[in-house]
Amino acid sequence: MKEPFPYRARKFLCQQVTGRRGGSQHRRLDATDWDILLVLDACRADALREVAHWPIETVTSPASCTPEWLGECVSSGVLDAATVVSGNAQYAKVTDELGATVERYWERHWNDELSTVLPEPILDRVTEIADAETGPAVGHLQQPHWPYVAKLDGSWRLAYDDLGPWSDSDGEIDSLQVAMARGHVDVEAASDAYSAAVWSVWDAIAPYLREWLDAGYTTVVTADHGEIFGRARELRLYEHPCGCHIAPLVEVPWVEFRPRTATDAAESVEGRLKALGYAE
Repeated sequence: MKEPFPYRARKFLCQQVTGRRGGSQHRRLDATDWDILLVLDACRADALREVAHWPIETVTSPASCTPEWLGECVSSGVLDAATVVSGNAQYAKVTDELGATVERYWERHWNDELSTVLPEPILDRVTEIADAETGPAVGHLQQPHWPYVAKLDGSWRLAYDDLGPWSDSDGEIDSLQVAMARGHVDVEAASDAYSAAVWSVWDAIAPYLREWLDAGYTTVVTADHGEIFGRARELRLYEHPCGCHIAPLVEVPWVEFRPRTATDAAESVEGRLKALGYAE
């Protein structure tokens, strides 16, 4: 089943008006000497800011969907010489052009029950690559992308059971975007499930971030694009249509964790003493 005509018209207009605007994300990645890059699929900056209790900066992604983002990665070369551990099968389309070694975790660690790849296998492998010191490591996590899984009592599960797979019982609806546009999904419930997924993936990566900091790795956490739920400021669009470069889709989080050096520590102590009036 296709999108309703008014919806398709709004999306087409958005694509024509917003177009490609570049973005600051890849320039900043290129300028940052990172060891580990975590890409949270479909993670909005404002959604992460609500749950992280940590300063979240914002950068502009060059894309509003993963295929578009990967195309920009090929053009910019930001992932060149890295090893990418990905739960997203879109990488299969650009493996030969990406300039990176891609480990296809969407094949090795697919969870049939939840229809996704859970973060821990990817995070564990990223740690192994970083410890081997063979070059930068990238973990492209599927979360918080649909199907919006969240962790409860130590177990991952669907945060919204009725969301189901990307088709209805008749197989006529082939995407979450179409399901939302046609009213087959309770959008508010889906939005709440998405928020739970954002919180859960941040909670999952937190212990790894501490471990990587202790090991001396500079880590960047960002996203390929955001997610939208049909609000007025989102032009009544849903999910993450390609080519729609509106703020909720291209304003993505940027969190940089840089290990403190001995010099940093000394300067910090001196600064605190000065602040207390004990040193000049």
